[in-house]
Amino acid sequence: MRVSIVTTSKGRLHHIRETVPRMLASGADEVVVVDYGCPDGTGDWVERHCPGARVLRVTDDPGFCLPRARNLGARAAQGDWIAFVDGDVMVAPGWGDWMRGHLSAGHFYRAGPIGDRRHPETWGSAICARRDFDSVGGYDEVFRGWGGEDTDLYLRLEQSGVIESDYPPHFVTAIPHGDDERTAWSDLKSREAHLFVNRCYTAAKQQLTALLGVKRPPDLDTRARLMAATKTRIVEWGCDPAKPPPELVYRVEVEDWLPPPFTMKKQLVFTIRIEQGARRRRDPAHTS
Repeated sequence: MRVSIVTTSKGRLHHIRETVPRMLASGADEVVVVDYGCPDGTGDWVERHCPGARVLRVTDDPGFCLPRARNLGARAAQGDWIAFVDGDVMVAPGWGDWMRGHLSAGHFYRAGPIGDRRHPETWGSAICARRDFDSVGGYDEVFRGWGGEDTDLYLRLEQSGVIESDYPPHFVTAIPHGDDERTAWSDLKSREAHLFVNRCYTAAKQQLTALLGVKRPPDLDTRARLMAATKTRIVEWGCDPAKPPPELVYRVEVEDWLPPPFTMKKQLVFTIRIEQGARRRRDPAHTS
């Protein structure tokens, strides 16, 4: 079994200086650092000070797409298992040995709960078999900015039959920082707005997947339209509790096969309604 760690950076060199040396000392077989046009020169620093890590540079996107960065890192990695670790997360020695001794086919792994909940700042640090990651198409690159792409991946892995399991939470510890860094490369500067957009988009995609079937997920163009429609309505509302929350109405038509000369047209119209009121307790989104 070969284990790779994949981490990414866009303006996070101050974190990478602390975290990548620990990743190299964790016992993993490989560390891949994705420099996504980092203005701080992450790739240069890693090559000078952490020659044991591999650097992948992305130069064709002035913004930041974390799902794409992770997908590219996974593609470059050589491990049978891939540990996706945010650039602000410090890993402990022995994690690689734990992985080689405990990872089991048909499972993916997240940091176990501390008390009765998973720690929000290590929410996105997960271990997945390459085969399972590839089978669900990796991270959804429609997500931009902060949050949501990790929970979406976990949902799709579970829907495909991969079982969520835990690794000991002491192996990962996040460096605290403010929301200004989380939203630095996004046009949305509100963490709350990101949560509304990404959760509603994920719910919309789940509804469409129910129509298409897990083995025939919505294509990139369809997903992009869902995200654009969701984001437009949330931005118009502004997450302002003084304004009536919006209803998000989606209309999607898909084509399916029938014996020629016929074609089946299936139309799905559904509404996501945002309401003010009591909140059910749930795991928070990660805060990396």
